[in-house]
Amino acid sequence: GSIIDLKELASKKRVVVITIKTALCPVCKNQLIRIKGKLDELIACNVTFIVLSPGSVDNIKKVKSITNFPFPFILDKNLEISKSLNLTIDDFQILPSILILNEKLDIEWEQRGRNAFFFGDPELMKTLRCSSWI
Repeated sequence: GSIIDLKELASKKRVVVITIKTALCPVCKNQLIRIKGKLDELIACNVTFIVLSPGSVDNIKKVKSITNFPFPFILDKNLEISKSLNLTIDDFQILPSILILNEKLDIEWEQRGRNAFFFGDPELMKTLRCSSWI
């Protein structure tokens, strides 16, 4: 329900955008829980997160509650943001991805795709230079 000044946020921290396919995606929920388990290391890397999700506000609130992921969730209404990033699967789903934005809000790094065997966590940590996951 709040407005996020992404440009201001990106001027202070590296912004990592995590997309979730749908609010009901179990692998996506697991991704958020996995990353939440490494927050101490990530905070040391001067990182903050935004979660981009399709679906209803109620379903997104459920995902936030289930995962207890302490960063903002953004409703991608009509998948407008995902379409602009070429991250749509269809009219209702976002390609699960991780994006790192620079201070100009350009995509500095991206990992497209996620499944139960590949989350992209080690690649993210290597890019962020967070040593314990390298």
